Amino acid sequence: MKRWIDGMRSMLRRRGVLAAAGYLGILLFTLLAILTAGRRYTVYLNNPYGSDKVSVSYSVEGIIASTGIEREGAYTRFSFRGIREGKTRVSATIYSPENENDKSVVHLNASVLPTGVIYLTGYDYGGWQITLLGMALLMLYSFGLCFRSFRRRKKRQFFSYKTVLDFALSVFFGVQSVMYSGLFGLCLLLPQRVENWQVYNLAGFIMTLIFLISIPFMAVFALFLSVSNVSLIRREGFRRNNLFGILISVALFLGALLCAITALLHPDSLVFELEYIRDAVLRTIVSSGFVYFECLLFSAMYCTRYAAKHEPKYNQDFIVILGCQVGRDGRPLPLLRGRIDRALAFYHRQLEQGGKQARFIPSGGKGGDEPVSEAECMKNYLMEQGIDESLIYPETQSATTLQNMKFSKKIADGQKENANILFSTTNYHIFRSGMFAAKAGMKADGIGAKTKWYFWPNAQMREFIGLLASEWKINLVFILLTVFVSILFAMIPTIISWVAR
Repeated sequence: MKRWIDGMRSMLRRRGVLAAAGYLGILLFTLLAILTAGRRYTVYLNNPYGSDKVSVSYSVEGIIASTGIEREGAYTRFSFRGIREGKTRVSATIYSPENENDKSVVHLNASVLPTGVIYLTGYDYGGWQITLLGMALLMLYSFGLCFRSFRRRKKRQFFSYKTVLDFALSVFFGVQSVMYSGLFGLCLLLPQRVENWQVYNLAGFIMTLIFLISIPFMAVFALFLSVSNVSLIRREGFRRNNLFGILISVALFLGALLCAITALLHPDSLVFELEYIRDAVLRTIVSSGFVYFECLLFSAMYCTRYAAKHEPKYNQDFIVILGCQVGRDGRPLPLLRGRIDRALAFYHRQLEQGGKQARFIPSGGKGGDEPVSEAECMKNYLMEQGIDESLIYPETQSATTLQNMKFSKKIADGQKENANILFSTTNYHIFRSGMFAAKAGMKADGIGAKTKWYFWPNAQMREFIGLLASEWKINLVFILLTVFVSILFAMIPTIISWVAR
């Protein structure tokens, strides 16, 4: 066992090293490409006269040299390269072909860094388009790593928060890679129309647009959540858990309304190009954070639905039935009865398929308002359905889902080593129950009983909040990383300007 564990750790280390090597390779490629391309720079100057007559002068000669001046429609393309380290002021004068006294003059403050990269005040730095390519490659590589990890976990270790996170990050990085690839393509197709600051504004604007498009869907989802919870309370009775969905729906609706009101009161925040870097960075961070959590919600819903539709293999030794509220008469309420019936259906199906007879572990202790333990209630129901008592091993001590799994595992291990274990619960609860099974050291599969339409939205949101709370540290780290990348990407020209001084 120790050798196997050491082998797994070694493999994980190798994969981590390979992933880090990939990121380092992309960063080095981007840096080298910028250092190479940054030695040359092309400026597109407005040419109001449509004139080919252009002169260029330098305050300090020998710092940069012109490599070409050519008119392209309403613009004059002015290209130059760095010769040696230093600073100079470039003055480009475009003369009217009809009157030489009528002219347009543009002044550029240029610096050639020790690395040879050209920096221009107002036009940023040479090779800035390569930064977009590097961002696109980083996002695409991150998408590939996360999606590959998701595919592997889906087959080997599906019941894990990291499965949700991997799929959410796959979607998030996929969107980002498409966005940065599109921006890089825009720079190649329309170089005269875009500058670095405009492109950064556009990147933040796109993320904001994605978020704004989702606002109506959030409002509709909040309305549906409220309707389903009202139906739940009317049909199942008032409980604190049944109020949870209404509170979430109110929060979602108020959040969507607040975003809409903010957009109406401050239309300047929605313009394509913001004037101040602080506003642009803040918009990028907030929009990216909202989009990330939307991807996380989508991923959690997908994993929950996938787990509910999955059909395990018919080779199970034990079927653990997770308990829930028992009726005052000691009989199972509809929710609990659904779990038992689902376990019975699988039991009979397995007998038909291969003749293997599974044993039952009804799991659940006695609550303060319950006449009998949940396990005893389920045992009685199983016997009423024709299951022999010798096939039933009640677990009557647990009070939580994690304890369900831990105590049931002890019973199964006491009967058979390395037994195949299946748990039965309600369909919306399969994924999170599987996570508790993994924490208890139980390698188990899950099946779920169907539930009423009005119960699913409330339960789905509870499961999602539970997932966020259980792994809040990972989410916090990723949000901080998003903030850091957004600020760093915006500050690259400022950093180069500081180096130029």
